[in-house]
Amino acid sequence: MDFRKLKNAVTILLCSCVLLVSCSTTGNLERLVAQGTTAEELLRSVGIASYPSTLPHYYNTGAAWNARSLELIAQAQDYILVSTFLGVEHPSVQPVWQALADKARSGVRVYIIIDSSSNFQMVPLSKERIKAAYMQLQEMGLEVVEYNSLSLSNLFFIPKLFDRDHRKYWVIDGKVLAVGGVNVNHTSIDWPEGIGNIDTMAEIVSPGASAQVIETFVDTWNNHAPKKLLREDFTVPEVELATAAGVTTVHLLDHYWPSVSQVSTLFDLFSVSATKELWMIQGYTFLTPALLDRIRFAVGRGVEVHIMLSEFSSQPKYEMASRYGVLDLLEAGATVYMYRSPDGAFLHAKLMVADGKLVTIGSANYNFRSQTLSREMNFIFEDERIGTYSMQYIRELLGHCRIVTRQEAESYRNIRSWYNYVLMQIWG
Repeated sequence: MDFRKLKNAVTILLCSCVLLVSCSTTGNLERLVAQGTTAEELLRSVGIASYPSTLPHYYNTGAAWNARSLELIAQAQDYILVSTFLGVEHPSVQPVWQALADKARSGVRVYIIIDSSSNFQMVPLSKERIKAAYMQLQEMGLEVVEYNSLSLSNLFFIPKLFDRDHRKYWVIDGKVLAVGGVNVNHTSIDWPEGIGNIDTMAEIVSPGASAQVIETFVDTWNNHAPKKLLREDFTVPEVELATAAGVTTVHLLDHYWPSVSQVSTLFDLFSVSATKELWMIQGYTFLTPALLDRIRFAVGRGVEVHIMLSEFSSQPKYEMASRYGVLDLLEAGATVYMYRSPDGAFLHAKLMVADGKLVTIGSANYNFRSQTLSREMNFIFEDERIGTYSMQYIRELLGHCRIVTRQEAESYRNIRSWYNYVLMQIWG
């Protein structure tokens, strides 16, 4: 049996177990509401720390973040740390890799972590494979490590194959921290050409949050590279944040299941915090009974739950898998919107907003993988200023949406979509 067939067989078995045993979370949610647990208390209970921060600046397309990343590279004077789920060898991302290589030659320390999933990237809507960037970057003189290599030896320990680093973050000199959903790959940055995904990177200045991210970067690097890094070699300068009007508090989620399990608590937080409306922007979502329970719980408390999905995924299997679950969302009481970009761009953002105040943006999808097997990183804010901006952005997206009817949702329920829906529980 080749690797692909083995992967699919094991995945179907594991996902069947997930869908069968995924337990209800309703009791825990009821307890949190009854106790009046605050967002700060709930986040602190699972180790999600908070730090003073500037208000975030958002870059909402791959092209916009690509331009900003080149500016940040040019400004760097000491070090650049980049962690990306997908990093490939492609003309669209070559300016970024070249800028990093040029900076490294000038004496700036550059370190890059790329997940091994990059070995399986394809040209959108085709079966043409694109090479991962590891070898190219090494040839360019850059320090790069492959996260959890999908090597032959790992076939003898199947669970290890599912440990993936889905985080996307940049640290520049300890001064600037950016977290979000944009990869350094062709689809994120330049598909469709000149736009890339509709996606978000949130940039802040927060010495405390930067220090935590540097620590996790060094730890991740040292677990996967022969050449070790020292945390103390990456200083974080003291920065005087802006006036009170421009300062907020950021909660930094850095999920690494099972040792640091935080994404389920994030989902709980939004289910119990919303009292009027809950918005979830998800390019695609692969549901489990427990995830649906959170939707039902919020709806049962009188919350209007709105979920925005996207057309124009780079591979049909993702669209089929996500759409299979739309009927379940409707039956849970949610309103589902389908975003259709006028440019053919894929909406890849992972944004949640409760009552126009509680906001999270980052890498975590509303699915089982993000709850468990993937490493994830999100910013969480409880700030009406950020909520107002986020809702304005959502209203812009709604201009290109349609509401999914039950008839349309039922049309997605077929055996091929079900197969991909089950497969994507682990691999999506």
